[in-house]
Amino acid sequence: MRIEYFFNEPDFKAENINILEVERPKGFKHHFKLGRPKHGFIYTVKGKIEYIFYGNDKKSITLGAGEVIFVPKGCVYSGIYTAESTKLKIVQFDISDGNLPKYLLKPTAIQLPNIAELIESFFKKFESHNATFYYLHCFYDMMWQIDENYFSLPKKYKKLQPALTEITEYWNKNEAVLYYAELCDMSEVSFRRNFKEFTGKAPLEYRNDIRLNNAKIMLQSGQYTVSETAEACGFSNLSFFTRLYKKKYGHTPKKV
Repeated sequence: MRIEYFFNEPDFKAENINILEVERPKGFKHHFKLGRPKHGFIYTVKGKIEYIFYGNDKKSITLGAGEVIFVPKGCVYSGIYTAESTKLKIVQFDISDGNLPKYLLKPTAIQLPNIAELIESFFKKFESHNATFYYLHCFYDMMWQIDENYFSLPKKYKKLQPALTEITEYWNKNEAVLYYAELCDMSEVSFRRNFKEFTGKAPLEYRNDIRLNNAKIMLQSGQYTVSETAEACGFSNLSFFTRLYKKKYGHTPKKV
């Protein structure tokens, strides 16, 4: 039997990516009175710059060498270069077919250990008749790493990471709860309690939810029977699969 896996698309698509290098003397000011024309990641290579953001929550953010800020399109602000020969590298873009993550809807300092390296990757000399795919690769790689960092587990639940990773990557394997607890070096009782606190679901309920999402996609493709889908998604009991599917989606798998 052929098994095909489906992956969700990003919440938005980037377009019109361009890069810009700027170096200004101390005291230089710039203003975006009508709002920033594109979304932008701004990296301070050297020197220091103060950003003043206007609106209901007026605030200022000062960034030094090695620091990065994200400023969304339409944001009204000004920048004041407060050190000699301050140099910036900027990655700008528009989006289509979706929205930015919620944590990028306002000016945000990007806290990521390798963010400078990720920005610099856009500025490498690239000899090609078409560098579009390279810049898209750089952009989505950066966004993936920012997203992973932003959604890192709170300290209280850090020990759950091995189990969450295992379930996410190998959701069709029928491992017992004790197996996941041992991956986290926790007792089964403690693991169940912490997992439910963090995800809102019991471990196997959480895994079944991932399975059912994938089952729906497989059935909608029209390439798999109900029994093939159930087996591929880790359900050895067809009746159990049908019952869970109907509970989640309001109809049996045959009616997809």
